[in-house]
Amino acid sequence: MGIRKGTAQDLIVIMDMVKETVNIMKEEGVDQWDETYPVRSIFERDVQNSTLYVIEENGEVVGSITVDQHEPEEYKSIDWRKWGEAYTFHRLVVNPTVRKGGVATKLIQHAEQVAKEHHVPYMKIDTYSLNEKAQKTFEKNGYTKVGTMSFHGKSNLFYCYDKFL
Repeated sequence: MGIRKGTAQDLIVIMDMVKETVNIMKEEGVDQWDETYPVRSIFERDVQNSTLYVIEENGEVVGSITVDQHEPEEYKSIDWRKWGEAYTFHRLVVNPTVRKGGVATKLIQHAEQVAKEHHVPYMKIDTYSLNEKAQKTFEKNGYTKVGTMSFHGKSNLFYCYDKFL
């Protein structure tokens, strides 16, 4: 498996993975993602900003992640374990056919490597309280739950996690 910067040509595959993931989330009663988020224009912006990464297996894109320092305004209300510069990742998506194969962990480790390369050894992330799979993945990768916030107009809370690298 190799990770590289995402390109506009990758967006068709990414959007197919997002659509499949939205359907799975609906089946599981998780309304974190839907037809309004995440949309193609957001991924296009990630490509333009050089913050989108894809992971390939046998020449096929099987996942993507956006890595940057963009923090939602809502992060200001969280009692993070460290204040100052941090990296975060967004829109982690894995092709459902390869889930449980370590793809998400490899993408998270890559996000952490990007932070280290920029001399910012601290990560922040959030996920929807109903998204137990993401919570388990974050915890398995050493992230600590530090707070909750309301976000995106959802009726359920989002859980915030951080990690010292």
